[in-house]
Amino acid sequence: MQVNGLYIFQSKMGSNNINNNNMHKNRQIGVFGLKMSEAIKSDTVSFTSNVKYSSAEKLTNYAVKILEENGLKENQKVHITGNSKYLPLMNALSAEAYKKGSGLVSYRVIEPEMEALKKKYNIFETFDFEKKEINDLKESKALFINLDDDVNHYQKAKLSKSEIKTELDKVRTVVPKSVQKLFLISPKEILKDALDMHKGQPLAIRCEREHLPMVEKLVDWAYSKNDTRLVNVAIADDNRVNMLKYAKKSVLEEVPNVSRDMEQEFYDKDVAYLVLDGADPKRLDGIPSDRIVKNNKARNTALAEIYDKTISNVPWLVYYAPTTKSCASVYPEYKNPIDALKHAYKDANKINRIGHLSEHVEQLNYRAKKMNELIDNGYRTLHYVSVDAKTKLPDGKTDFQITMSPKSVFNAARMKMDKYGHEPLVNIPTEEVFTAPQADTAQGVISATMPLTLNGKIVDGIRFRFDKGKIVEVKADTNEEMLKSHIKSFENADRLGEVAIVAGSPIAKTGRLFNSTLLDENAACHLAIGNAYPDTVKGAVEIEDYNKMKQYLKDLNINSSATHNDFMVGGVGVNISAINDETGDIIEVIKNDKFLL
Repeated sequence: MQVNGLYIFQSKMGSNNINNNNMHKNRQIGVFGLKMSEAIKSDTVSFTSNVKYSSAEKLTNYAVKILEENGLKENQKVHITGNSKYLPLMNALSAEAYKKGSGLVSYRVIEPEMEALKKKYNIFETFDFEKKEINDLKESKALFINLDDDVNHYQKAKLSKSEIKTELDKVRTVVPKSVQKLFLISPKEILKDALDMHKGQPLAIRCEREHLPMVEKLVDWAYSKNDTRLVNVAIADDNRVNMLKYAKKSVLEEVPNVSRDMEQEFYDKDVAYLVLDGADPKRLDGIPSDRIVKNNKARNTALAEIYDKTISNVPWLVYYAPTTKSCASVYPEYKNPIDALKHAYKDANKINRIGHLSEHVEQLNYRAKKMNELIDNGYRTLHYVSVDAKTKLPDGKTDFQITMSPKSVFNAARMKMDKYGHEPLVNIPTEEVFTAPQADTAQGVISATMPLTLNGKIVDGIRFRFDKGKIVEVKADTNEEMLKSHIKSFENADRLGEVAIVAGSPIAKTGRLFNSTLLDENAACHLAIGNAYPDTVKGAVEIEDYNKMKQYLKDLNINSSATHNDFMVGGVGVNISAINDETGDIIEVIKNDKFLL
């Protein structure tokens, strides 16, 4: 089930070395031999008039000028506020601040579309964590940079209209309305029918900039039809990318108070949480894996308790909404990204089962019921065997067993959340029924049938060998060292926390690899290293004390970890049977990608 990193607030994070100061000063003095302010006044610079700077270089020079004029100090935090039209400049400021050795950089991006909706419905409320963040930054003596609208910063950076367009095109893609209409989504279906929002319930949305037209419709519905007053929208930007690229290592391990405050407020106020899944799979290309792992470990470890409480009690939904960047490698036959998106939208309508979701959910409920009957009747061990495509005989790539606890419960699409009375669909698409295994029972060899997207990178050709529940050997054709490092970095990441059954998925029928955990995990049966979900174990969620709940799960040999990563082991080449632990009787569960019960 897709959830790892669900609550990472990318817009709040940001990241290298003060030793670059001279380099930045040289950029400003450069061929002019003068400070910028002196150069503008002096006639002596006329001989340099033929020097050409790219639009990106102009933004960088202007960003350096702003930071130096504001006296940025080493380790000083930076908070940048600006209209979304200035995102290219905000990204340049973020990158240069980190290169100068700043502390964490945070953004407040003013979205005109969201502000217009607030004005339309007279919305004045804000979340407490947003106000508290500013107070915390003031106390830490952060540098505040406000890109006022009364100043034309692009003009000051000497960008032409065509150069402004060039820079804006780097941070957003405009999808024609005629193409947007091909994606058959409705706010009611997503927010009410799937996310199970209550009247007046607050809403948080995490998305890509290309999703903004969809977000406008969703927020408009929440304000006008659901009486929602509190809405928080965070659109992915390059701030976290800059942090991972350039920040000091100490900054990578810092988890700001706002992250904890936000998660706690979302839990306390029952904030419905929607993630539109369509990220650029290449966003973190070129960033050293150890930096990504270090940052993820710090955040996941610091927020593990509130994450567990939130995903078990507050409604959330990860919803597939393709973008030009997310589908580029999926539909390589289309050279024009908009053409690729057209095809992706049409596939997404089928993959998300739009118009047929309710009957599909009933089918998944039936599968969960049959799997739970197996457990109740003593068939608690699942045996995975991979077979040759031609002979249908075992090929030795996967021969693996794992056992469920007598208290393990297979859940289907909807999660029952008693605290606030919700029953949301947490993933769309949703093709799985899933539970928690006993962490000390995994035994044998297993070969992933699809690549894994981990820490923003693709890990292909994964092979694990388990002994008494632990991974004792790790192999991969690509990014093997990153996978090993990830497993070593998180306690109990070498054990399994989830078993999921999938058969006959429309995602698999497309014949495409999406390089998205949400989609690829719902294409085939899968397992997950790391944390188990408390709601898949009888009696766990009812224990309100977090430490007591963890001890309860530990006593049942259910895994607990600060990470959760799904990898696929299924499809027509993998058969699964259930073994009765007392009698040895065997019942086939999955064969040729069909559910047999």
